[in-house]
Amino acid sequence: MYPRRPRKYPALLADLERFIHDTRPTLPPLVRIGLVHVQFETIHPFLDGNGRIGRLLIAALMEQWGLLSEPLVYVSAYLKQHQTEYYRRLSAVRTDGDWEGWVAFFLEGVARAADTAERGIVALASLINTDRRRLLQEPRITPASLRLFELLPLMPIFSIDQVCERLGTTFPTANAAVKTLEKLGIVVEQTGQKKNRHYSYQAYVELLSD
Repeated sequence: MYPRRPRKYPALLADLERFIHDTRPTLPPLVRIGLVHVQFETIHPFLDGNGRIGRLLIAALMEQWGLLSEPLVYVSAYLKQHQTEYYRRLSAVRTDGDWEGWVAFFLEGVARAADTAERGIVALASLINTDRRRLLQEPRITPASLRLFELLPLMPIFSIDQVCERLGTTFPTANAAVKTLEKLGIVVEQTGQKKNRHYSYQAYVELLSD
């Protein structure tokens, strides 16, 4: 379980806010983020959602402090996978003052999350490049099918109506573009229906879900 909320948490929250906005920090950014997270979770200021907000703080501060230009590293997955150790480390800070143990655990989580993100990005880029080559080799490729393919990472699950809107084209043209990608196995139809069909860039979705 999380440590109990201190009684004077408004004052502690004010201290935490000052720590976050310190213009002359003396600690490395990742260490500061780890300290912010554990202090927020120890204060536990809300009746619900403290865990989610605390995990969002990690990603938000990484971006705010210039460590990442995009929120691509998800430390929350590591914390959930090691939940028992995570709770133990939080409690050890409060009961034993073991900040060093927490920081070591947190930084290990960041390293693991970064490694997972890197491997995921490489796998996604490889998939997209392979499928793009396959599409370019298709004799009946159309500009609409190529434009649709380049949109797939932004909308990996879609309907033909959505393709019409995004491409600014007619239903027959959008449908033909989808059929080209479906023929190559790049997208698959999900509903099995004749109307209101939805398609998925399934291999891409599965990589994102890993």
